[in-house]
Amino acid sequence: MHAALKTLSHFDRARVAHLELEPEQEQFVDPLDFVFSELQGNARPDLEHPFSVVVRHQIVGFFVLREKAALPEWAPPGVITLHSFRVGRGYQGHGYGKATIGLVSRWISTNRPSVRRLMLTVEENNLRARHFYMTSRFSDTGATYYDKFGLQNVLEREIDSV
Repeated sequence: MHAALKTLSHFDRARVAHLELEPEQEQFVDPLDFVFSELQGNARPDLEHPFSVVVRHQIVGFFVLREKAALPEWAPPGVITLHSFRVGRGYQGHGYGKATIGLVSRWISTNRPSVRRLMLTVEENNLRARHFYMTSRFSDTGATYYDKFGLQNVLEREIDSV
């Protein structure tokens, strides 16, 4: 499998609109309309980076990276955070998610070489996502954060240098 990241603009919602999730997964992520509305309304668009995940010219996934002044309140300075990560339900189970995490790590290592950690939150009841992240070399920091989805566990992954 050859997966690649493709930078999106803050107005490219239509390019990823087909990435529907299973109903039990939808409760844990913001709808794409909301994600792109937030991206478009951001005062620092240079610090939020939407990407698609492409396999054989087909977009199979989507996520946003945030850095510096765009970091959420639970993230310490000097990290990059992962948000709104999704692999469309028709593409799940093929290794695209794990490939994406590797691609994100390489992107950070290449484009932000001083950044040594990728962080995210996962809702404590989202066992499927938590298992995915833990088997993708994330570890639980022990920190928690409460948001509109409920209690979130803060996870981190060390970034390997290129």
